Amino acid sequence: MTQPEAKRFTLAGVAMTRLVSGRQTGGLFCLFENASPGRTATPVHVHAGDDETVYVLEGQLTAILNGEPRTLSPGESLFLPRGIPHQLTNPDERPARYILIGSPDVFEHFLAAAGRQLRQGETAGPPTPDDIERLKAAAPRFGITLLPDWPAKPVG
Repeated sequence: MTQPEAKRFTLAGVAMTRLVSGRQTGGLFCLFENASPGRTATPVHVHAGDDETVYVLEGQLTAILNGEPRTLSPGESLFLPRGIPHQLTNPDERPARYILIGSPDVFEHFLAAAGRQLRQGETAGPPTPDDIERLKAAAPRFGITLLPDWPAKPVG
């Protein structure tokens, strides 16, 4: 991997480090190492033209695929096919690290538009209102449909 490929972004409170770019794979896939500090959740969403695969390195993730939750622990993976609503969450306060593979490389382009590049030494924090609006505006351009109620409204 060359230094330009290893850019770091934040999206939905998760730090995402690009390890393999679509440019390197002829657009076939992109690969990211993601780090959730805890208490993170993507919007429930559907991809029209790309698939995702997650592989947990440390901590736990809850993947909700078509309404069915599944807890993933280190060494476990899950394929998230296009056309199926899904969400990735780290509901507790412990950090989690996982690999995300997007195929083809649509996710990489979406992340560049919807996320924000992290500066050297900067960590991801909760998404700001600007972060949320940028994500919502970018999603349709990349065939991603966001389903309602994200971020979740506080109870009470």
